[in-house]
Amino acid sequence: MVDQLRIDTHKLIYHPTRVSEWLQGKNIYPIYVEIAPSGACNHRCIFCALDYMEYRPVFLDKELILSNLKEMGEKGVKSVMYAGEGEPLLNRHTPEIVWRTKELGIDVSMTSNGVLFSREAAEECLGCFSWVRFSVNAGSPASYQTIHRTRSNDFERVLENLQNAVALKRDKGYRTTIGVQMLLIPENTGDALPLAKTLKEIGVDYFSIKPYSQHPKSHAALSTAFDYEQHLGLERQLTELKSDDFQIIFRAKAMQKLKHDKAYECCWGLPFWAYIDAKANVWGCSAYLGDEDFCYGSLKSESFAAIWEGERRAESLKKVAQMDIRQCREICRLDEINGYLQQLKKPGDHVNFI
Repeated sequence: MVDQLRIDTHKLIYHPTRVSEWLQGKNIYPIYVEIAPSGACNHRCIFCALDYMEYRPVFLDKELILSNLKEMGEKGVKSVMYAGEGEPLLNRHTPEIVWRTKELGIDVSMTSNGVLFSREAAEECLGCFSWVRFSVNAGSPASYQTIHRTRSNDFERVLENLQNAVALKRDKGYRTTIGVQMLLIPENTGDALPLAKTLKEIGVDYFSIKPYSQHPKSHAALSTAFDYEQHLGLERQLTELKSDDFQIIFRAKAMQKLKHDKAYECCWGLPFWAYIDAKANVWGCSAYLGDEDFCYGSLKSESFAAIWEGERRAESLKKVAQMDIRQCREICRLDEINGYLQQLKKPGDHVNFI
């Protein structure tokens, strides 16, 4: 099945100039930045990778991030996703931050559990998004309550918010892509098909199913041994629901990687992305939040440019270059990018015979 949105691969091929500058050894600025407006979350999902961060009620300062985003855009940052270690909409300023980010000429997206994406929030910022994705990991109120560890009526609330967003998109002619993602775990394998049918009726643009991978620091763990190869047949069932207006993205490629070694020898991709947490710290890798070796600095004391060009970041990259990547999280955010950059950095023989 063709992944038209390239969710199960990467988009670095569309940025040849930045890649060329990196190959030349230049200190490039990131193309993409993930930003956490909130450290708190209204759910306690059983699979949460960042549970070790303890869902602290810390909220990113609006004016601080906007002043730095202006500089970031001027330096070459092209896109921002608002997500992070908590639920972004728990920060009451997030809708305003979104549309002001778009005004700065930066493409914007958001990942949310969707409970707080009310009609009012959608009216304020939906049209600014290139895409918005809801994390929905169950197909009924009961299973939703068990997996998201929240109130059962949150499930119907999320579906209602999706309906409102789809209607608003249609009525206003927005180009925003509205998607839903499910993390496939033993507790919800029977929910994928019913949820897909519901989402198709609502009119979302796509439904993506991805595998679980254990975060090195997370307290969460799968309740039983789970072999994704036994569930690849689910893709065939879901494909029957596919239409011109409803895309199914079953991440079989990512699932199969869980049984294979990484196709690269080190993490090459860190210069192309950054993570800013709810405390305004800039990080090299979201899988190592809390590990000071991966923290480049704080926007409370330095500008983004000063941090990016600073000695602390340079030292962090040197340490990362010496790491044994086998200790890193499986199928991480930069996995596909790292494989691509490995080929560019260390091509095989006969590459001139195109």
